[in-house]
Amino acid sequence: MKLIIIVSVMTMIVLCFLSDTAKTSAASAEEREPKCDIGATSRCPRNYDPVCGSDQHTYDNECMLCMESRKKNIHIRVAKNGIC
Repeated sequence: MKLIIIVSVMTMIVLCFLSDTAKTSAASAEEREPKCDIGATSRCPRNYDPVCGSDQHTYDNECMLCMESRKKNIHIRVAKNGIC
């Protein structure tokens, strides 16, 4: 009886681990390059269309993400549309 309980618990743990791994893979598959259409003025529009960056920060729009990426000199991708 104890063996059945132990095997059941271990199976549940493994299934939970596999489920979390699948979610992580799916989330990274959604990442994409931002559309950086920053003109010569280096100014972004003020429209609010939030995106979640790969750095886990929410930006007001893709242009703001691009500006921050250039300012910090790091590569930030769009993890998803919407807030983080």
